[in-house]
Amino acid sequence: MEAWKARLVRSWPCVASAALVLLAFPPFNLGLLVFVALVPWLISLRQTNGRQAWKSGYFFGLLMGLGQLYMLGTLAYNWTGSVLVGLLPWLLASFAYGVYFGLTGVLISKCFARGWFWLIPIVWAGVEVFRSYIPVFAFPWGILATPLWPLTPVVQSAHYGMIFLVSAWAVTANLAIAMLMEGEGYRRVRPLFWAFGLVTLLSIYRYSQPETGKKFTVTAGQPGVDLAFGPAKTRNEDLRATIQPILDKADKDGTQLVVLPEGIADARRMPPTTPFVPGKAPLLVGAPRGFEPTYQSALGYERGWKFVDKTRLVIFGEFVPGRDRFPFIAAALKLPTGDMSAGTEGTKSMKIAGITVGPVICFEGLFPDIAYRQALNGSQLLAVISIDDWYLGTMAPDQLRALSIWRAIETGLPLVRSASLGYTLITDGKGRVLAQAPVKEARSLHEELILPERSPMSPAAAAFPVGALAIAIVMLLIPRQRRGGRELQAG
Repeated sequence: MEAWKARLVRSWPCVASAALVLLAFPPFNLGLLVFVALVPWLISLRQTNGRQAWKSGYFFGLLMGLGQLYMLGTLAYNWTGSVLVGLLPWLLASFAYGVYFGLTGVLISKCFARGWFWLIPIVWAGVEVFRSYIPVFAFPWGILATPLWPLTPVVQSAHYGMIFLVSAWAVTANLAIAMLMEGEGYRRVRPLFWAFGLVTLLSIYRYSQPETGKKFTVTAGQPGVDLAFGPAKTRNEDLRATIQPILDKADKDGTQLVVLPEGIADARRMPPTTPFVPGKAPLLVGAPRGFEPTYQSALGYERGWKFVDKTRLVIFGEFVPGRDRFPFIAAALKLPTGDMSAGTEGTKSMKIAGITVGPVICFEGLFPDIAYRQALNGSQLLAVISIDDWYLGTMAPDQLRALSIWRAIETGLPLVRSASLGYTLITDGKGRVLAQAPVKEARSLHEELILPERSPMSPAAAAFPVGALAIAIVMLLIPRQRRGGRELQAG
């Protein structure tokens, strides 16, 4: 009994912090908790050795995974009809998710032990970068800054260091509070307040800059048809009934570009077949393209068809690693037969309607580097085309919406997001939502945007995430410094 009491005493800080972080995310949306949620856990990590820090971090990450990744279980259950099969991917992904935070706990504890507390926000961001780009299993989900997207005036620092810099900014606030609560004097903690204030001022400066460029009208269509679990027999008729009026209205409104979701055309043979007749306005829409290999592609129509292929594929959705070696896994999960292929020409933009558009195809919207490359390609507008229907009823569509808005903030480019059931929205280059359609309804959004000649984003925006990753790796290799007496006083 005493042993269990001791474990409870040791574990409550990471439980409390995990619960507070989850409350910041959808469906609770208490985003301001991000600035204080980590305080209990950070305080507890000051008094741990490496092994204890790993256990604490892993448990924190496991709880985060269970709260953040349950949409995988919902998807698997809806797909297979089996509760057991639904639980399996959720639990496996959550246990894997814990590893990242185990590493984070070790790094934070090591920073405290060496007295390098000011590095903690950077190593946190470094682990976020690592889990966002680890080969095959990259999944930038539950990034700490994600719930802060509505605070547009103070999160513009993402333009200079991507979403990871905003996460580090939020961790800085948590760390300053934790150290003050532990009895550290203001003089010692002052550099953290200075760093937090300077990043905030940088954001406000960026937000205050006027938008310049040419006016451009765009329509985002939301068909309101379930492309995941709706009846396949009537799908084309349902799409025709909702999309054709959207296109006709766009022509009447004088729209210069119409953006429609992924998956409502078939380009396995070119020219593609569509359940609608394109109107006068140039059109961007998503579809599978080609046979063996098959690609997910953004198709542009303007006096003929052109395409850009998706480069980031969904694991277990668009490809199954080890399918040949473990065919029973694909069979048990009723996964699609055959894998799709990633585009071989890298991230490409598309010239259409007299401008350069950066297509971001569904899953690609999670990754800052896709929008970053589109910005460097000279894109003037980002177009996210998506199917979120698989996850409706979970918090996933809300987080997918948020991540799309972060891509606009990072690049400084206006963004159009079109999804079959939602969220469909239009933002300006600072991530301010100009229009949003209610989910599950057939709607079209029509907005006049200001398009820059090219993205104001600098290639140097990649310096912070790359540097944070490098520092996290170096810290992992540096041996832990031991001290006599109270080792983790942060000296």
